Amino acid sequence: MIKLRSVWLMVPAFLLVLPGCDWDSQAAGLDEPYLHQATTQIVNLQPSFHIEREFAGEIQAGQSSQLAFEFPGQVQELMVDEGDAVVAGQALARLDTRLLESERNELTAQLAELQAELETNQRNLARAEQLQADRLVSQRERDDLAGRVLGLEASLQRVEAALQANRVRFDMAELKAPFAAGIAARFIDEGTVVSAGTPVFELVQSQAREVQAGVPVSVAQNLEVGDQIPVRVGDRETLGRLVALGPVVDQSTRSRSLRVVVEENWSPGELAYLLIEVPMATPGAWLPDTAVTEGVRGTWVVYVAVPDGDAEARLEARTVVIHHVRGNRLFVSGALSDGEQVVAAGLHRLAPKQRVRTQSLELIADARPID
Repeated sequence: MIKLRSVWLMVPAFLLVLPGCDWDSQAAGLDEPYLHQATTQIVNLQPSFHIEREFAGEIQAGQSSQLAFEFPGQVQELMVDEGDAVVAGQALARLDTRLLESERNELTAQLAELQAELETNQRNLARAEQLQADRLVSQRERDDLAGRVLGLEASLQRVEAALQANRVRFDMAELKAPFAAGIAARFIDEGTVVSAGTPVFELVQSQAREVQAGVPVSVAQNLEVGDQIPVRVGDRETLGRLVALGPVVDQSTRSRSLRVVVEENWSPGELAYLLIEVPMATPGAWLPDTAVTEGVRGTWVVYVAVPDGDAEARLEARTVVIHHVRGNRLFVSGALSDGEQVVAAGLHRLAPKQRVRTQSLELIADARPID
Protein backbone atom coordinates (compact mmCIF):
# COMPACT_ATOMS: atom_id res chain seq x y z
CA MET A 1 0.00 0.00 0.00
CA ILE A 2 2.87 2.34 0.76
CA LYS A 3 4.49 1.62 -2.63
CA LEU A 4 1.29 2.43 -4.58
CA ARG A 5 0.91 5.75 -2.76
CA SER A 6 4.47 6.71 -3.61
CA VAL A 7 3.83 6.01 -7.29
CA TRP A 8 0.80 8.29 -7.31
CA LEU A 9 2.81 11.01 -5.63
CA MET A 10 5.48 10.83 -8.34
CA VAL A 11 3.01 11.21 -11.24
CA PRO A 12 1.94 14.84 -10.49
CA ALA A 13 5.55 15.86 -10.14
CA PHE A 14 6.33 14.38 -13.56
CA LEU A 15 3.38 16.18 -15.16
CA LEU A 16 4.54 19.45 -13.71
CA VAL A 17 7.94 19.04 -15.33
CA LEU A 18 6.56 18.51 -18.88
CA PRO A 19 4.38 21.67 -19.05
CA GLY A 20 7.21 23.67 -17.69
CA CYS A 21 9.46 22.60 -20.55
CA ASP A 22 6.78 23.47 -23.21
CA TRP A 23 6.17 26.97 -21.82
CA ASP A 24 9.84 27.75 -21.96
CA SER A 25 9.99 26.81 -25.65
CA GLN A 26 6.90 28.89 -26.48
CA ALA A 27 8.30 31.87 -24.65
CA ALA A 28 11.51 31.58 -26.61
CA GLY A 29 9.49 31.67 -29.87
CA LEU A 30 7.61 34.82 -28.83
CA ASP A 31 10.78 36.87 -28.51
CA GLU A 32 10.49 38.01 -32.19
CA PRO A 33 6.83 38.74 -33.07
CA TYR A 34 5.68 38.13 -36.67
CA LEU A 35 5.57 41.23 -38.93
CA HIS A 36 3.75 41.17 -42.26
CA GLN A 37 5.93 42.04 -45.26
CA ALA A 38 4.46 44.90 -47.37
CA THR A 39 5.59 45.84 -50.87
CA THR A 40 5.93 49.62 -51.23
CA GLN A 41 6.46 52.11 -54.01
CA ILE A 42 8.24 55.44 -53.66
CA VAL A 43 6.02 58.48 -54.30
CA ASN A 44 7.27 60.59 -57.19
CA LEU A 45 5.35 63.86 -57.16
CA GLN A 46 5.03 65.80 -60.41
CA PRO A 47 3.46 69.20 -61.14
CA SER A 48 1.01 67.98 -63.79
CA PHE A 49 -0.19 65.01 -65.81
CA HIS A 50 -1.57 64.33 -69.28
CA ILE A 51 -4.86 62.82 -70.27
CA GLU A 52 -5.66 61.41 -73.68
CA ARG A 53 -8.75 62.90 -75.30
CA GLU A 54 -10.45 61.87 -78.52
CA PHE A 55 -11.64 64.39 -81.10
CA ALA A 56 -13.88 63.17 -83.90
CA GLY A 57 -13.08 64.01 -87.51
CA GLU A 58 -13.64 62.75 -91.02
CA ILE A 59 -11.35 60.96 -93.46
CA GLN A 60 -10.94 62.98 -96.63
CA ALA A 61 -8.89 62.49 -99.76
CA GLY A 62 -5.85 64.67 -100.21
CA GLN A 63 -7.37 65.76 -103.53
CA SER A 64 -10.76 65.11 -105.06
CA SER A 65 -12.28 66.68 -108.14
CA GLN A 66 -15.09 66.38 -110.63
CA LEU A 67 -13.73 66.30 -114.18
CA ALA A 68 -15.60 67.86 -117.10
CA PHE A 69 -14.94 68.83 -120.72
CA GLU A 70 -14.20 72.49 -121.35
CA PHE A 71 -16.37 72.73 -124.48
CA PRO A 72 -19.61 71.04 -125.54
CA GLY A 73 -19.81 67.89 -127.62
CA GLN A 74 -20.95 64.31 -127.80
CA VAL A 75 -19.18 61.72 -125.65
CA GLN A 76 -17.72 59.22 -128.08
CA GLU A 77 -15.93 56.87 -125.66
CA LEU A 78 -15.56 56.21 -121.94
CA MET A 79 -12.35 54.32 -121.16
CA VAL A 80 -12.86 53.77 -117.39
CA ASP A 81 -15.72 53.17 -115.02
CA GLU A 82 -16.58 53.65 -111.35
CA GLY A 83 -14.17 51.85 -109.02
CA ASP A 84 -11.24 51.78 -111.47
CA ALA A 85 -7.80 53.00 -110.43
CA VAL A 86 -6.06 55.40 -112.80
CA VAL A 87 -2.64 57.03 -113.01
CA ALA A 88 -1.78 60.64 -113.74
CA GLY A 89 -2.21 61.45 -117.43
CA GLN A 90 -4.33 58.40 -118.25
CA ALA A 91 -7.14 58.99 -120.80
CA LEU A 92 -10.59 58.68 -119.25
CA ALA A 93 -13.08 59.81 -121.92
CA ARG A 94 -13.13 61.28 -125.45
CA LEU A 95 -15.53 63.54 -127.36
CA ASP A 96 -16.56 63.16 -130.99
CA THR A 97 -13.94 65.18 -132.93
CA ARG A 98 -15.32 65.01 -136.47
CA LEU A 99 -16.22 68.71 -136.49
CA LEU A 100 -12.75 69.54 -135.21
CA GLU A 101 -11.22 67.46 -138.00
CA SER A 102 -13.28 69.34 -140.61
CA GLU A 103 -12.24 72.66 -139.08
CA ARG A 104 -8.61 71.58 -139.14
CA ASN A 105 -8.83 70.57 -142.80
CA GLU A 106 -10.41 73.90 -143.68
CA LEU A 107 -7.78 75.86 -141.78
CA THR A 108 -5.01 73.81 -143.36
CA ALA A 109 -6.36 74.67 -146.83
CA GLN A 110 -6.60 78.36 -145.94
CA LEU A 111 -3.05 78.26 -144.67
CA ALA A 112 -1.79 76.73 -147.94
CA GLU A 113 -3.75 79.30 -149.99
CA LEU A 114 -2.38 82.23 -148.01
CA GLN A 115 1.16 80.89 -148.20
CA ALA A 116 0.92 80.59 -152.01
CA GLU A 117 -0.55 84.08 -152.35
CA LEU A 118 2.06 85.52 -150.01
CA GLU A 119 4.89 83.97 -152.01
CA THR A 120 3.50 85.44 -155.25
CA ASN A 121 3.17 88.92 -153.76
CA GLN A 122 6.61 88.72 -152.23
CA ARG A 123 8.08 87.96 -155.68
CA ASN A 124 6.06 90.81 -157.22
CA LEU A 125 7.30 93.18 -154.54
CA ALA A 126 10.90 92.15 -155.22
CA ARG A 127 10.46 92.81 -158.94
CA ALA A 128 8.75 96.15 -158.25
CA GLU A 129 11.64 97.27 -156.08
CA GLN A 130 14.05 96.35 -158.86
CA LEU A 131 12.00 98.19 -161.50
CA GLN A 132 11.62 101.18 -159.21
CA ALA A 133 15.38 101.54 -159.28
CA ASP A 134 15.12 101.89 -163.09
CA ARG A 135 12.14 104.24 -162.63
CA LEU A 136 9.80 101.81 -164.43
CA VAL A 137 7.39 101.40 -161.44
CA SER A 138 5.88 104.18 -159.40
CA GLN A 139 6.27 104.47 -155.66
CA ARG A 140 2.53 103.98 -155.26
CA GLU A 141 2.55 100.59 -156.99
CA ARG A 142 5.47 99.47 -154.91
CA ASP A 143 3.70 100.55 -151.69
CA ASP A 144 0.51 98.72 -152.70
CA LEU A 145 2.43 95.48 -153.14
CA ALA A 146 4.23 95.95 -149.82
CA GLY A 147 0.90 96.54 -148.06
CA ARG A 148 -0.61 93.42 -149.60
CA VAL A 149 2.39 91.36 -148.43
CA LEU A 150 1.97 92.66 -144.88
CA GLY A 151 -1.77 91.88 -144.97
CA LEU A 152 -1.15 88.36 -146.19
CA GLU A 153 1.45 87.79 -143.48
CA ALA A 154 -1.07 88.91 -140.84
CA SER A 155 -3.76 86.62 -142.32
CA LEU A 156 -1.27 83.78 -142.29
CA GLN A 157 -0.54 84.35 -138.59
CA ARG A 158 -4.28 84.42 -137.85
CA VAL A 159 -4.84 81.08 -139.60
CA GLU A 160 -1.83 79.54 -137.84
CA ALA A 161 -3.28 80.70 -134.49
CA ALA A 162 -6.63 79.16 -135.41
CA LEU A 163 -4.85 75.90 -136.24
CA GLN A 164 -3.08 76.00 -132.89
CA ALA A 165 -6.42 76.52 -131.13
CA ASN A 166 -7.82 73.59 -133.10
CA ARG A 167 -4.97 71.38 -131.89
CA VAL A 168 -5.62 72.48 -128.30
CA ARG A 169 -9.30 71.61 -128.65
CA PHE A 170 -8.28 68.23 -130.02
CA ASP A 171 -6.24 67.65 -126.85
CA MET A 172 -9.07 68.94 -124.66
CA ALA A 173 -11.51 66.57 -126.37
CA GLU A 174 -9.74 63.81 -124.43
CA LEU A 175 -10.33 63.90 -120.65
CA LYS A 176 -7.22 62.86 -118.69
CA ALA A 177 -6.58 62.13 -115.01
CA PRO A 178 -4.71 65.01 -113.34
CA PHE A 179 -3.34 62.72 -110.59
CA ALA A 180 -3.28 59.10 -109.49
CA ALA A 181 -6.74 58.38 -108.19
CA GLY A 182 -9.72 56.09 -108.01
CA ILE A 183 -12.92 56.71 -109.97
CA ALA A 184 -15.46 57.52 -107.27
CA ALA A 185 -18.40 58.16 -109.62
CA ARG A 186 -19.36 58.24 -113.32
CA PHE A 187 -22.13 60.69 -114.22
CA ILE A 188 -22.76 60.23 -117.96
CA ASP A 189 -22.91 57.47 -120.59
CA GLU A 190 -21.41 57.15 -124.04
CA GLY A 191 -23.31 59.08 -126.69
CA THR A 192 -24.47 61.77 -124.27
CA VAL A 193 -24.25 65.34 -125.53
CA VAL A 194 -22.68 67.40 -122.76
CA SER A 195 -22.24 71.09 -122.33
CA ALA A 196 -19.06 72.75 -121.12
CA GLY A 197 -18.49 72.02 -117.44
CA THR A 198 -20.87 69.04 -117.17
CA PRO A 199 -19.26 66.59 -114.68
CA VAL A 200 -18.21 63.29 -116.24
CA PHE A 201 -16.18 61.61 -113.46
CA GLU A 202 -15.42 62.21 -109.82
CA LEU A 203 -11.84 61.36 -108.85
CA VAL A 204 -10.48 60.72 -105.36
CA GLN A 205 -6.73 60.77 -104.87
CA SER A 206 -5.45 57.32 -103.96
CA GLN A 207 -2.04 58.15 -102.47
CA ALA A 208 -2.89 60.36 -99.48
CA ARG A 209 -5.62 60.63 -96.88
CA GLU A 210 -6.30 63.42 -94.44
CA VAL A 211 -8.26 63.69 -91.23
CA GLN A 212 -10.00 67.00 -90.71
CA ALA A 213 -11.24 67.72 -87.20
CA GLY A 214 -11.90 70.61 -84.87
CA VAL A 215 -10.30 70.93 -81.43
CA PRO A 216 -10.74 73.52 -78.64
CA VAL A 217 -8.47 76.54 -78.72
CA SER A 218 -6.83 75.45 -75.45
CA VAL A 219 -5.79 72.18 -77.09
CA ALA A 220 -4.74 73.71 -80.41
CA GLN A 221 -2.34 76.15 -78.74
CA ASN A 222 -0.21 73.21 -77.57
CA LEU A 223 0.16 71.74 -81.08
CA GLU A 224 2.63 72.57 -83.85
CA VAL A 225 2.77 71.68 -87.52
CA GLY A 226 4.78 68.46 -87.87
CA ASP A 227 3.58 66.91 -84.60
CA GLN A 228 2.83 63.17 -84.65
CA ILE A 229 -0.78 62.49 -83.64
CA PRO A 230 -2.31 59.01 -83.20
CA VAL A 231 -5.39 58.45 -85.38
CA ARG A 232 -7.97 55.71 -84.83
CA VAL A 233 -10.58 54.41 -87.25
CA GLY A 234 -12.61 51.58 -85.76
CA ASP A 235 -10.13 49.19 -84.17
CA ARG A 236 -7.27 50.32 -86.43
CA GLU A 237 -4.76 52.90 -85.24
CA THR A 238 -1.85 54.67 -86.91
CA LEU A 239 0.32 57.75 -86.51
CA GLY A 240 -0.57 60.84 -88.51
CA ARG A 241 1.34 64.06 -89.14
CA LEU A 242 -0.16 67.48 -88.48
CA VAL A 243 0.21 69.50 -91.71
CA ALA A 244 -2.05 72.48 -91.06
CA LEU A 245 -3.57 74.26 -88.08
CA GLY A 246 -6.43 76.60 -88.88
CA PRO A 247 -5.70 80.17 -87.75
CA VAL A 248 -9.38 81.12 -87.44
CA VAL A 249 -11.71 80.05 -84.63
CA ASP A 250 -15.01 78.68 -85.88
CA GLN A 251 -17.75 80.90 -84.46
CA SER A 252 -20.30 78.09 -84.13
CA THR A 253 -18.10 75.44 -82.49
CA ARG A 254 -15.43 77.71 -80.95
CA SER A 255 -12.76 75.37 -82.28
CA ARG A 256 -9.80 75.44 -84.64
CA SER A 257 -9.52 73.01 -87.53
CA LEU A 258 -6.69 70.49 -87.90
CA ARG A 259 -5.47 68.64 -90.99
CA VAL A 260 -3.62 65.42 -90.22
CA VAL A 261 -2.11 63.32 -93.03
CA VAL A 262 -2.15 59.52 -92.65
CA GLU A 263 -0.61 56.83 -94.83
CA GLU A 264 -3.52 54.40 -94.50
CA ASN A 265 -5.78 53.98 -97.54
CA TRP A 266 -8.96 54.56 -95.54
CA SER A 267 -12.16 55.37 -97.40
CA PRO A 268 -13.12 59.06 -97.52
CA GLY A 269 -16.11 59.77 -95.33
CA GLU A 270 -15.12 57.36 -92.55
CA LEU A 271 -15.28 58.64 -88.98
CA ALA A 272 -11.84 59.06 -87.44
CA TYR A 273 -10.63 60.03 -83.97
CA LEU A 274 -7.56 62.09 -83.14
CA LEU A 275 -5.95 60.95 -79.87
CA ILE A 276 -4.37 64.04 -78.35
CA GLU A 277 -2.70 64.30 -74.95
CA VAL A 278 -3.93 67.31 -73.01
CA PRO A 279 -1.82 68.63 -70.08
CA MET A 280 -3.60 69.05 -66.74
CA ALA A 281 -1.97 71.42 -64.25
CA THR A 282 -2.69 69.32 -61.16
CA PRO A 283 0.18 68.19 -58.90
CA GLY A 284 0.18 64.58 -57.76
CA ALA A 285 1.66 61.15 -58.39
CA TRP A 286 0.91 58.01 -60.39
CA LEU A 287 0.17 54.94 -58.26
CA PRO A 288 -1.01 51.44 -59.12
CA ASP A 289 -4.72 50.89 -58.60
CA THR A 290 -3.87 48.25 -55.98
CA ALA A 291 -2.36 50.98 -53.77
CA VAL A 292 -5.70 52.74 -53.22
CA THR A 293 -8.58 51.46 -51.14
CA GLU A 294 -11.96 52.81 -50.16
CA GLY A 295 -12.12 54.88 -47.00
CA VAL A 296 -15.01 56.21 -44.95
CA ARG A 297 -17.79 58.33 -46.43
CA GLY A 298 -16.76 57.72 -50.02
CA THR A 299 -13.15 58.78 -49.63
CA TRP A 300 -10.06 57.03 -50.96
CA VAL A 301 -7.02 56.27 -48.85
CA VAL A 302 -3.51 54.93 -49.26
CA TYR A 303 -1.23 53.41 -46.62
CA VAL A 304 2.07 55.22 -46.12
CA ALA A 305 4.85 53.19 -44.50
CA VAL A 306 6.50 55.50 -41.94
CA PRO A 307 9.95 54.15 -40.91
CA ASP A 308 10.00 52.67 -37.44
CA GLY A 309 13.34 50.93 -37.11
CA ASP A 310 15.50 48.83 -39.42
CA ALA A 311 13.36 47.50 -42.29
CA GLU A 312 10.29 48.12 -40.16
CA ALA A 313 7.53 50.68 -40.55
CA ARG A 314 4.20 51.70 -39.13
CA LEU A 315 1.28 52.25 -41.50
CA GLU A 316 -0.53 55.58 -41.71
CA ALA A 317 -3.76 56.08 -43.67
CA ARG A 318 -3.70 59.13 -45.93
CA THR A 319 -6.73 60.47 -47.82
CA VAL A 320 -6.21 61.03 -51.57
CA VAL A 321 -8.23 62.26 -54.53
CA ILE A 322 -8.27 60.30 -57.80
CA HIS A 323 -8.01 62.62 -60.80
CA HIS A 324 -7.44 60.25 -63.70
CA VAL A 325 -7.35 56.55 -64.47
CA ARG A 326 -5.27 55.02 -67.24
CA GLY A 327 -5.05 51.27 -67.48
CA ASN A 328 -4.12 49.96 -64.04
CA ARG A 329 -2.68 53.24 -62.78
CA LEU A 330 -4.24 56.19 -60.99
CA PHE A 331 -3.13 59.79 -60.77
CA VAL A 332 -3.83 60.94 -57.22
CA SER A 333 -3.20 63.97 -55.05
CA GLY A 334 -3.49 64.41 -51.31
CA ALA A 335 -1.46 64.21 -48.14
CA LEU A 336 1.58 62.71 -49.81
CA SER A 337 5.18 63.91 -49.83
CA ASP A 338 7.82 63.24 -52.43
CA GLY A 339 9.93 60.20 -51.54
CA GLU A 340 7.46 58.61 -49.14
CA GLN A 341 6.75 54.90 -49.43
CA VAL A 342 3.20 53.87 -50.25
CA VAL A 343 2.03 50.28 -49.90
CA ALA A 344 1.54 49.12 -53.49
CA ALA A 345 -0.61 46.00 -52.97
CA GLY A 346 -2.27 43.75 -50.45
CA LEU A 347 -4.14 46.47 -48.55
CA HIS A 348 -6.93 44.04 -47.62
CA ARG A 349 -4.52 42.31 -45.20
CA LEU A 350 -3.32 45.51 -43.56
CA ALA A 351 -4.70 48.11 -41.18
CA PRO A 352 -3.67 51.59 -40.06
CA LYS A 353 -1.01 51.73 -37.27
CA GLN A 354 0.06 48.16 -38.08
CA ARG A 355 3.80 47.51 -37.93
CA VAL A 356 5.17 45.83 -41.07
CA ARG A 357 8.40 44.96 -42.80
CA THR A 358 8.81 46.86 -46.09
CA GLN A 359 10.18 45.80 -49.44
CA SER A 360 10.56 48.72 -51.88
CA LEU A 361 9.96 48.63 -55.62
CA GLU A 362 12.36 50.43 -57.97
CA LEU A 363 11.72 54.15 -58.33
CA ILE A 364 9.91 54.75 -61.59
CA ALA A 365 11.90 57.34 -63.51
CA ASP A 366 8.99 58.36 -65.74
CA ALA A 367 5.92 58.50 -63.55
CA ARG A 368 3.55 58.66 -66.55
CA PRO A 369 1.67 55.37 -66.92
CA ILE A 370 2.51 52.77 -69.51
CA ASP A 371 -0.55 50.84 -70.66
